[in-house]
Amino acid sequence: MKILRMIGKDLKILLSDKKALAIMILMPVILTTILSLALKGVFARGGESGTIPLVVVKMYDRDQDEADFLKTLQSGFLMQGLDGETRAKLARSNEKLDGERIFFEEFLGSPEMKKMITYHLADASRARQELKEGKVAALLILPEHFIYDMKMNMLTPFRNQVELRVVSNPEQQIRGQIVHRIVAAFADTLSSVIIGKNVLIETALERDLGGEAMERMETLVESMSDDLKKIRVDVENMPVEGKRQVSSFDYYGAAIMAMFILFAAGHGGRLLLEEKQNTTYQRMVIAGTSKLAMLTGKFFTVFLFVLIQTAVMITFSGLTLKVHWGNMLLVTLISLCAAFAVAGAGLLIAVAAFRAENDRVANIFETAVIQTMALLGGSFIPVELLPSFMQKLSIFSLNGIALKSYLKVMMGYGFDEIRTYLFLLVCVGTALTLGAIWLFYMRGRDERCAISSN
Repeated sequence: MKILRMIGKDLKILLSDKKALAIMILMPVILTTILSLALKGVFARGGESGTIPLVVVKMYDRDQDEADFLKTLQSGFLMQGLDGETRAKLARSNEKLDGERIFFEEFLGSPEMKKMITYHLADASRARQELKEGKVAALLILPEHFIYDMKMNMLTPFRNQVELRVVSNPEQQIRGQIVHRIVAAFADTLSSVIIGKNVLIETALERDLGGEAMERMETLVESMSDDLKKIRVDVENMPVEGKRQVSSFDYYGAAIMAMFILFAAGHGGRLLLEEKQNTTYQRMVIAGTSKLAMLTGKFFTVFLFVLIQTAVMITFSGLTLKVHWGNMLLVTLISLCAAFAVAGAGLLIAVAAFRAENDRVANIFETAVIQTMALLGGSFIPVELLPSFMQKLSIFSLNGIALKSYLKVMMGYGFDEIRTYLFLLVCVGTALTLGAIWLFYMRGRDERCAISSN
């Protein structure tokens, strides 16, 4: 009964603290709404497979490139040693090779690409304005001398660098990454074809078969053109069979909640110190309340407050933001495990503050530790968008473990896929709780040793 009274008293203190309520309940509601609306472009909408809008800017002059290449082809050592018939074949190959057609019609215009991307042409100024306004997910820049360099690469032994630049809309990063990969696939395929062609020509020249190699250039170009037509990059915007995609509202509903339950540990961590400062702790000791009972009361105070936070957030996000939480039994299980871990952290902070006789530990936890865990755990932006070394550290954040669990359930996964995360939360909570108990009883032993020495 003493423990229940202590829990009731501490909960009443926390719930009557308007500042604490604003930080731990009102603030996550506001942030979830703002971030979900502001960053919805980063996420694919659940059940929707819309195409990615792309604007293409041509920095080259096609007619000038054609004229420059023809001039290069008709002069210099390229034509040396070639008879009239071979020169005529090279000229026909030049006429047949159309870099624009290959890129726009055979590649971006393929049926598979049309399912993924819709593009239009624009000048540089207009394209950047469209990107800034969010009308397109990315801007693709075809560089100066694009046609000239393509022809040099495919019809001569030389290799000119062709740099295709992609500029992504920062609010549609995932879509921008898809465009990057599609363009990279085109460049890689083109590069492999050119390398093969150069190896063939260099080998022929070494064996003094240059004329024969040039005579076969027409066939070689047709073969390269066929290979480029076969380029297919299928990046389907759809979930695994039987699973659903997570929207921005789903993601931030879980991400912000997972971060703000950590503040319960900070606020709950001040309760034991406050009791000592107002002599409540001393009166409880005189009344015969055991230290274990005190710690148990503080543990379950934080535990229950976290459950109140999660209940409010889940209810609000489900009703107003239409967040799909998935299997509520699993969501409840995750919330219980997360509350257990946070309660362990709160208890350790409480004992540390009690021993230090100030609340600096709680302040550092709220201002530095929580913010670090929020970043690493994906509460601000998805972990997938962080640098690789930071992604590996996400497993060390309580909110990151909880968030991964909630997202799995949202996508339709079952207990087997989240049990590892649940086990981690329970292990962390247990370790923190045992550490707090050890630290608290160590203080008592230190005090007894000090009295004995005196």
